[in-house]
Amino acid sequence: MKLSGQKPWGVGVNVENLWQLIENNTIALVKCVPDTSDIKQIGPQEFEFKIMVRMGPVSGTFNSRVKIESIDKASGKVAMTLNSKGPGAVMNASITATISQTGVSYDADVNLSGLLAAVGERLIRNYIDGKLNEFLTNLVKLAKTGQC
Repeated sequence: MKLSGQKPWGVGVNVENLWQLIENNTIALVKCVPDTSDIKQIGPQEFEFKIMVRMGPVSGTFNSRVKIESIDKASGKVAMTLNSKGPGAVMNASITATISQTGVSYDADVNLSGLLAAVGERLIRNYIDGKLNEFLTNLVKLAKTGQC
């Protein structure tokens, strides 16, 4: 499944501060992901955490791992992978975020199996879009204030 979207920064965002966090304090970004707990850094740009998911018949804690694959400040692109395993379900995603002076946009390829694959695509798309919107709202707060 392909997903894409964008979020404008609005007034008061210092994009240079955001790049500093991306390059030097990625854990601050991971803490902005909604419904996460037990965040652990396991590599220079790799983190494990638990995320609570409630989507149709799928409900429970997913063990997740996110890895920043590349950061290209010149083009504004950040590429990452996300892998999550939970009760009877697996989700793997490749995500590219593009950060500009006006906002952030994303494109994601998401692969689902198990119970997640049985849930209707519209429900999944709405759930993921909602969580991404929460994350991007938190990212805007982080860029403005230094905290999610």
